[in-house]
Amino acid sequence: MKALRFTIGLLAISAVFNSCVKNNFDTPLSVSKYDPNVPVNMTIAQLSSMALSMQAGQYATLGDSTIYGIVTADDRSGNFYKQIIIQDSTGGIAVTIAQTNLYNDYPIGRKVYIKLKGLIIVNYKGLPEIAYSVVPGAGPFSTNGIPPSFLPTTIIKASYPNTVTPVKVRLTDLASNGGPYLNMLVELENMEFDAGALNLPYAAPSTISTATARFVHDCPNTAGLYQMYNSGYATFQPYVVPSGNGTITCIYSIYTTPQLLIRDTTDIHLNNPRPTDCP
Repeated sequence: MKALRFTIGLLAISAVFNSCVKNNFDTPLSVSKYDPNVPVNMTIAQLSSMALSMQAGQYATLGDSTIYGIVTADDRSGNFYKQIIIQDSTGGIAVTIAQTNLYNDYPIGRKVYIKLKGLIIVNYKGLPEIAYSVVPGAGPFSTNGIPPSFLPTTIIKASYPNTVTPVKVRLTDLASNGGPYLNMLVELENMEFDAGALNLPYAAPSTISTATARFVHDCPNTAGLYQMYNSGYATFQPYVVPSGNGTITCIYSIYTTPQLLIRDTTDIHLNNPRPTDCP
């Protein structure tokens, strides 16, 4: 899972480092209408199509182009790690950054401009991603996030807050043509957790696994089971999944196979009775 690449060692290092730096992580962000109006000459859909035109594991160095987007997912709950997701009117894309607590600068609802020169666009196991470089070596394919020193001039903050309305889709839409929805904030109706997930927490503790797949489906079941990946480090890890039927808002992603990623449990609205004729 791209959005959930966790290692205990990295988190321990991060914890030690952050303990030495005084940060007011929970200070409310100021509402701002300021927009630097950086000239934009590329859409997110155009950038994503570059990634999807390549094979998984391939990448290309980007030229002097600029995109903009609204942050639709951050790392506040811990279900995303060193990554934000942004979206414009054409699509969404993942942005990997070599820093934690990104929600302080790039919270959900923040408009940002990204200057792409020198960055790379990657097809990471099927997912379009902006990164800084590829980690060399013979091990599994991995990327380096954008260095913190680059952020002030590379990811330029603009107005906050802004609202992105989720795109209403069906699981059959994702199954038949999911490419345009990758990294998009989507809303799925008539959803429920599979019976095998009931009475279980969203994820196993991090001491057991970095992430856990809980399966969901629509009712009636039109597209089979879809994986919802939840981090063992997420603040909602111990919460028991709801047993009802209703709406799930999530980021549609892929890690070789499709997956759904929630920002936190406010994305889950399964408040209706579970239909008796649905498994």
